[in-house]
Amino acid sequence: MANRQRAEARRKAQAKAAHQPGGGGNSRGVMWIAIAVVVVVAAGIAIFAASGDDAKSTAPVTSDSVSGSNLPDTQPVTVTGAALPAFDNAAAPDPAVGTLAPVLAGKDFQGDAVTIDGTKGGPYMVVFLAHWCPHCNREVPLLLDWKATGGVPASLHVVGVATAVSPSSANYPPADWFSNKGWSWPVMVDQSQGEGVAGSAAQAFGASGWPYFVIVGADGKVKFRGSGEITIDELQRVVDAAIAA
Repeated sequence: MANRQRAEARRKAQAKAAHQPGGGGNSRGVMWIAIAVVVVVAAGIAIFAASGDDAKSTAPVTSDSVSGSNLPDTQPVTVTGAALPAFDNAAAPDPAVGTLAPVLAGKDFQGDAVTIDGTKGGPYMVVFLAHWCPHCNREVPLLLDWKATGGVPASLHVVGVATAVSPSSANYPPADWFSNKGWSWPVMVDQSQGEGVAGSAAQAFGASGWPYFVIVGADGKVKFRGSGEITIDELQRVVDAAIAA
């Protein structure tokens, strides 16, 4: 009987303590809830920090992610006919003027056929360009302005040749360089003969520097060759004279 009375007394005391502020089960429940909230918040902070800019900035940067281009920087070129002699700015007259220009058959960056042949489709001007060349970087905008202002004769076909490719130099790859410059004429991708040197097409036309211009008439003969930057006024005069010849 005494044991039952003592047990009943303990039960009532525990029940009374449980309902008092700060006592018993409620305080322990609140404590565990608080701990759980802290853990969840800490986990969220860790996840946010892992996905921030610092993580992105430490990721390795590849050439593909920078250029966004997987297009080829060299394509096979077939040369038909005798190669022109190497161009020499000091030679006057140019021994190549009046001779037949070799015919070039190659591809553009997308793999589509590009043919450079003055006897099919009228006179043309071929511009050999190197992506790393500072003179080329200054000349291309002038050529595009010349086109935009209507100076290019309707009968003249203009073709660019991406040559002297150099993966270790500025503005590589050439496909991106032509695109970024806004080049709006066809482009033949030259067949590489080594880093930074004239490719097969450029060698066949006697290229000695960049940019390099060759104007060929409808008869397939060379009318003009020039190397280096050319003003639009001078280019207009040369083109008009070449077409009239």
